Amino acid sequence: MLSMTGWLFSLAAAICATILAAAANQPTLQMTAVAVVCVAITLIAIREHQRLQETGAPTSAIASSTARYLALVWAWAALAVLITYVFIIDKHWAEWWQFFIGFSFAAVATLAFSLLLDRDRAAGRDDATLVKAGRVLLQVQVIGMAAGIISLFVDNKFPRAANHADWAGCNIFFFGALAIAVISLDALRSPKYV
Repeated sequence: MLSMTGWLFSLAAAICATILAAAANQPTLQMTAVAVVCVAITLIAIREHQRLQETGAPTSAIASSTARYLALVWAWAALAVLITYVFIIDKHWAEWWQFFIGFSFAAVATLAFSLLLDRDRAAGRDDATLVKAGRVLLQVQVIGMAAGIISLFVDNKFPRAANHADWAGCNIFFFGALAIAVISLDALRSPKYV
C-alpha cells in the first residue's frame, strides 16, 4: 500500500505538474498534464488493488488502499484548484473556492475512512459493516462523477478555451472525476469487496 510519505510525494508531484502546465496558459498542455496525472494515479491504484487481491489481503486492506488512492485524487484536485486560482491564473473564477472546499472535504473524509480501516485491521478486527458502507460510498461516487462529467458536456465546459476563467478547473474536474470513477469501479468489481 502507498505509504504516507509516498502519498505526500505523489501528491506534490501531481500538483507541480498540473500548476506548471497551467502557468503556460495553454489549455491543451494543462489538459494533457492533468490527464497524465490522473491516468498515473488510476493505474497505480488498480495495480495495487490487484496485488492485494492476489496476495490474499483482508478485505479491509483492499478497501483502505482504494480509499487512500481516492483521497489522493481528491487532495490533488483541491490543491491544484487552490494554487492555480490563487497564484497562477490572473483571470478571476468566482467559484474556485467552492470546488476547493468540496474536494478538500472529500479528501479528508476519504483519508479518514482509510485510516479507520487501517486502525481496525491493526487491532485485529475486520469490520464488515464499515467495508459495506465503503462500497455504498463507492457507488455514490461513481454516480456523482458520471453526473459531473455529463454536466460538463451539457454546459459546454469541456474542453474549455483559455478565454474562460474556469478552463483549468474544468480540466481538473473532468479528469479527476474520470479517475475517481475508474478507481471506484475497479474496486466494486472485486469479489472480496462486498
